[in-house]
Amino acid sequence: MFKVLSILISYFLGNILFAKVFASLKKVDFKEKGSGNPGATNTFRVMGPAFGSLTLLGDTLKGVLSVYLGSVAGGTETAALCGVAVVIGHNWPVFFRFQGGKGIATSFGVIIMLIPKVLWVLIPLWVLVFLLWRYVSLASLAAAVALTFAYLCFYPLNGFLLFFVITASLLAIYRHKANIQRLRSGQENRINLQWRKHGSR
Repeated sequence: MFKVLSILISYFLGNILFAKVFASLKKVDFKEKGSGNPGATNTFRVMGPAFGSLTLLGDTLKGVLSVYLGSVAGGTETAALCGVAVVIGHNWPVFFRFQGGKGIATSFGVIIMLIPKVLWVLIPLWVLVFLLWRYVSLASLAAAVALTFAYLCFYPLNGFLLFFVITASLLAIYRHKANIQRLRSGQENRINLQWRKHGSR
């Protein structure tokens, strides 16, 4: 019973969208500004680096906490299912009419707890792709595609962990479908790393 409860709690933890919490405090409507996505990248664009960093931290901690709860409730198997549940909760939160984010930061938090060795591949890959093309979406997609391969390289096969890995990867790609279309048409927004005297370009 506690195992099922931990999975349900993880889903509802995912429902806590820190981007929307901070936006409500600052009276910002994401539907009218930025990409419309309630995630760390759009929060960074619309509300600045401080709120963007806090959103990234909060969304990541949701993943960490959910896996910890699952591991206490039932070990690796339940922890992996809690990891899937928290990402689904972030992507499709019932509290926000199932209009959530893309689950990258939350998946990152789950990975930190479940399969941290894959980060030796994913983080350098994410950084490299981002620095070369300056698209957060492209960097996240590259990491999502590499996730399963990295897992198979570093860990013995485990059905529940593999279930999380494949699910997280597919969900990340699916949630970026609009970004993929914009990338193909050349309309995706870049993150500008060059700063001028009067601000960023």
